[in-house]
Amino acid sequence: MTPGGGRRPRRGNIRAAGKDEATWRYFAAVLELWSRSGDWSWDGTMALAPPLDHLPLARDRHPPALGATLENPWSEMAPAVVLVSAVLEASAADIGWLAWLDGSEPTVVRREALSPVEPTLIAEFPEPPEHPMVIHGGARHDAWGLWCQGRGIRSCVVVPILARGKIIGTLGLASSSAGSVDHEDARQLELVSSSAVHARTYQARLAGQRRLFQEVSRTLENALALDRAIRQPPTYQEIARSISHAIDSTFCLIAIRDSEGALTLRATAGHRPPRRSGVTSWPLTKLPGCAQALRERRAIVLTFSHHDLPHAPERRALFGPTTRVGLILPFFAGPRTQGVLIVGEERRTRCQPVSPERVAILELVASRIAHILRISRRLEYERLGERRRQRQLAAERQRLAREVHDGVGQALTAVLVQVRNAMNEGNAAREDLQVLERTATRALDGARALAYGIRHLERGMSALEEARSFAETMLRSVHCRLSWTEERNDLKIASRVLREIAQVIKESITNVARHARATSVRVRVEYPDGRIRVTIRDDGVGFSLHEAGLTSDGLGLVGSAERLARVGGTLDVRSARNGGGTLVLIEARRH
Repeated sequence: MTPGGGRRPRRGNIRAAGKDEATWRYFAAVLELWSRSGDWSWDGTMALAPPLDHLPLARDRHPPALGATLENPWSEMAPAVVLVSAVLEASAADIGWLAWLDGSEPTVVRREALSPVEPTLIAEFPEPPEHPMVIHGGARHDAWGLWCQGRGIRSCVVVPILARGKIIGTLGLASSSAGSVDHEDARQLELVSSSAVHARTYQARLAGQRRLFQEVSRTLENALALDRAIRQPPTYQEIARSISHAIDSTFCLIAIRDSEGALTLRATAGHRPPRRSGVTSWPLTKLPGCAQALRERRAIVLTFSHHDLPHAPERRALFGPTTRVGLILPFFAGPRTQGVLIVGEERRTRCQPVSPERVAILELVASRIAHILRISRRLEYERLGERRRQRQLAAERQRLAREVHDGVGQALTAVLVQVRNAMNEGNAAREDLQVLERTATRALDGARALAYGIRHLERGMSALEEARSFAETMLRSVHCRLSWTEERNDLKIASRVLREIAQVIKESITNVARHARATSVRVRVEYPDGRIRVTIRDDGVGFSLHEAGLTSDGLGLVGSAERLARVGGTLDVRSARNGGGTLVLIEARRH
């Protein structure tokens, strides 16, 4: 009530319209809010604003007061809060609420912080009325009237929320002033109550989408991370175990198709994978679902029941008698590597709906398996090729050592013997023979040193050559070009310095492959003024050094800096989140 005893005026431009027009404008505004599905900005004529206090989501927060100017006041609020805020703003009430009969905590929004009605008391509601109810003062002595009296509410309107003819909750307004709400508010709440059902449906869908997003994020970033696969290719069993933990299914299987058209089980994981009777391979002709998935390159969903068993052979082979839903997701890692990821769920409480979104996410997981298998196979080919090259180099070194020893060494030894015999027999001038002796001795020592050096070359490549090979392999896997330039250098560099610099180069290249989304990388090795300097520049998206957190070693920067500091070196990283790429400067003393 106003100081003069009149009814408190309604907030917002809605008060300027006629009664029917105001109702429909109000209703249209609320529907417009829901139609935007997460974008809660408003460009209409109603003066809607965020609530001052809302429970339980913002019990400890205090948003700006009603009427404050915000660019997007509802961008971070739940749909239920937006709905109750709109209802409250279009009325003269102090508090609005939305409550459900399923026991979930109600959504309560308060207009003014100084209202005598305490929001924490808006709970433990009586049974919902069958029809809209308006309460003034102490006129009613039923459950709702006593509920209002116990909370200092002088005026209240309560509207039941219906879904398919069944009451599932209440939507209400309350005030400490008598006459603040009336039948017009009840009519507006009755119109808006259907939007509350839509809001609840939207929140449930949003929660489901968030669960799916978290599920696939855990799978792709943790279980099936590409950089981890590059460093150490996982086994089928490790992949299956990681996927099972990420998606929280009853079980998951990985099976590979062989050249004879049979499907062979390679890995099982999960809370309770099906028990096997010793058979791990089946002809595809007996597995129609798997054959269809591989043939059509799409996911197949199987729903099992105790009465109808259209996929009995498949169920006996790959699933269990209590499996409720099965998904067969094909993946293709090349013309000779085709397989299926099989996900089964038998728990009713955990059996998520097989929506198109969930199937699409699981298909993404299956495609990541194929990607990892391709990377693993390519790395294995690289390792086999490197071992072949090392064997060839070892054989070539041994051959050169034999030639030096058997050819040059034997010839010089013969010359030296002849010179010494001539000196002993006195057939030549001693000074001349001494010159020949010294020359032959130096040649023989040089040949022996050469043969020894060839035999005892450091196994494999030098540290920088190994870093270059690592960079070529890793960047090739993400379709990124590498340009490596190195100045010619005959100066000796401590092996410890080379080893630490090579490790930092590998870490930097790993960061490029994992985060930069670059198309080209340039590496330059220089040797200025008794130092070695390596410059790594990419054309990727860049990053914020502050966000990367140098103190948290989020990109391995702290570890790289400490590694270089041990050999008197420094690390300088320059980047910005503007698409300008990243520059890494590595420098250290040669000794």
